[in-house]
Amino acid sequence: MVFESVVVDVLNRFLGDYVVNLDSSQLSLGIWGGAVALKNLEIKENALYQFDVPFKVKAGHIGQLNLQIPWQNLYTQPVEAVLDGVYLLIVPTASIEYDAEKEEKQQLEAKQRELQRIEEAKQKIADQNKTQEKQDTFVEKLVTQVIKNLQLKISNIHIRYEDDITNKDIPLSFGVSLQNLSLQTSDQNWNPCIQNETAKLFYKLVRLDNFFAYWNVKSEMFYHGVCNESLNNLKHGVAGANVIPEGYGFVFRPISAKAKLRMNPRSDVDFSAPKLDLDVNLQDIVIELNKPQYFSIMELLESIDMMTRNLPYRKYRPNVPVHNNAKEWWEYAINGILEVNVKPKQQMWCWDHICHHRNNVKNYKDLYKIKITTKKPDEELLKKLERIEKILDVFNITLARQQAEVQAAKAGLRIYRPGAKQDEEESKGWFSWMWGWTGGSRPKKVHEPKGLEQLMTPQEKDKLYAAIGYSETAVDPTLPKAYEAMKLYVKLLSMKVSIRENMDKPELIKLALLDLRTTVTQRPGAEAIR
Repeated sequence: MVFESVVVDVLNRFLGDYVVNLDSSQLSLGIWGGAVALKNLEIKENALYQFDVPFKVKAGHIGQLNLQIPWQNLYTQPVEAVLDGVYLLIVPTASIEYDAEKEEKQQLEAKQRELQRIEEAKQKIADQNKTQEKQDTFVEKLVTQVIKNLQLKISNIHIRYEDDITNKDIPLSFGVSLQNLSLQTSDQNWNPCIQNETAKLFYKLVRLDNFFAYWNVKSEMFYHGVCNESLNNLKHGVAGANVIPEGYGFVFRPISAKAKLRMNPRSDVDFSAPKLDLDVNLQDIVIELNKPQYFSIMELLESIDMMTRNLPYRKYRPNVPVHNNAKEWWEYAINGILEVNVKPKQQMWCWDHICHHRNNVKNYKDLYKIKITTKKPDEELLKKLERIEKILDVFNITLARQQAEVQAAKAGLRIYRPGAKQDEEESKGWFSWMWGWTGGSRPKKVHEPKGLEQLMTPQEKDKLYAAIGYSETAVDPTLPKAYEAMKLYVKLLSMKVSIRENMDKPELIKLALLDLRTTVTQRPGAEAIR
């Protein structure tokens, strides 16, 4: 049970941006077999925050996510990853009723994720000069072997966007659906196999089945129903072997494709094969577009801009129609402008507000200094920090943290960072035997003096580079000019494009392209593309 809770905590850290917190009932473990199975995951409402779009997830579900890594037979058995049953229903943010408590919680989560990203970036820079040759070599070989024999299968995917805000009289929906995408390891003759550690190139067979996109005008709105009903409707929107879902205005009909992928993991030193060589074989593609779909696309593009502008005023928006509710809507217009545009600018020059803000920054800096210099900070300290983080923005929090770190370093205090690599005498644990059998400490690395480039200012560096004709963005001189790093070969049996006045009317334009073959090749050493 303890091991399961640890795994749940780790998975929550990696998947926490997208799925609701996991518990042990959703997890199945086979420790020595390397099996991890997750099921019935619920996707968070604000999972799309990092894309900076005015949309939210109304209903999201992942049926199962399985990973099988045979640690004891890594060279004789494949690594299998399966993702099945991903259903996502996306709606405009304005379609979801405003909840002040929920919005505040989501904004705090987004702020903390951004702060975590900044801290990880700072830690990565701090660790760049630390050499850990044995660990890096071991991990590099392990990852290479895992990727080499990775068998990936993604199936039953349906992502749909619904919108009855842009035009209430003509609601729209569009989406993509996928029955199957698989990635299988093969040998150089493209026969499925398990590659051993001596293989220099990776060979993968890629298969795509029943992938289609659609755009519906005057569409049915799934999100008006309960969550389970919406998810069932999405499940029925996945095409099968001989079954094409009805009621969809296809942009392109279900297509299938096969591809052969060859990768050279040592392309930085081995120029005998391209870094990426992809051979794609596409079958029949049918693209359709009609006048109502075109107008709907244009309406949505204009509407997205308005949705983005309206987001700051959403909390003041009345949940009543405009007709016969003029008073509420005039109050919305007045309060929105005052609270979002006028009052913040007035407060910026208010002495009480400046003092209050300065005290918050100072208190946060002092508390954060205690946190980073304490090995195990207490719960009360963390709660105080979180309360101030709700008030301050990311810039001021980052600035206060940087000041706290500088003050701690000047005072000679030791800084503890979560996830940072500690000194050798403190980092030994259960797996210390992997790096050495003896208990003695390794000799500490002597810091070498900084190079000439590190001692120069950016202006001095630019003058020097100009004098000797050097550029940091220049082509790598070690790459042969004839070396082909990327190769893409595409074979398309047929593609038909039709444009109609309406779905039930004959085509205005009909184009057909048969037996298309093309090759794209890149040579970075010569900065050339053919």
